[in-house]
Amino acid sequence: MKYIYFFIVLLLCACHFNHHYDIYQYDNGDYYVSDGLVRIVDPKTQKMGYAKPNGEVVIKPQFAFAYPFEKGTAKVTYEGYKREVHGSNGEYHIWQSKHWFYIDKQGYEVKK
Repeated sequence: MKYIYFFIVLLLCACHFNHHYDIYQYDNGDYYVSDGLVRIVDPKTQKMGYAKPNGEVVIKPQFAFAYPFEKGTAKVTYEGYKREVHGSNGEYHIWQSKHWFYIDKQGYEVKK
C-alpha cells in the first residue's frame, strides 16, 4: 500500500506540473511523509525540495541536501558533498556542508 501511495504522488508530480520530480530515495525505497511533506529531487539537477502528499510542490528543488521537516522546520544547505561513512563499504553516507540553515514550510530561513 505504501508503494502505491508514493506512486500516486510521483504521478501527480509528473502530470500536474511541467517538471518531473522524483521522491527522495532512502534505504532502497521512497522516503516517507514527515510533518506533512515529502522530499523530492529534480532528476536533472539532483537538487532537493518538498511537496505535499497530493503532489503539490511547496518548495521547488533548490537545495544540495535537505533533511525532513520536523515540528515545522527543516535543515537544508545549498552546497556540500556526500561522504562515505568509514568502514561501511559504500553502504552509508553522510552529508557535509559548512553552511547549514533551517527553513519553514514556506521556504523562508528561520533562526533555530
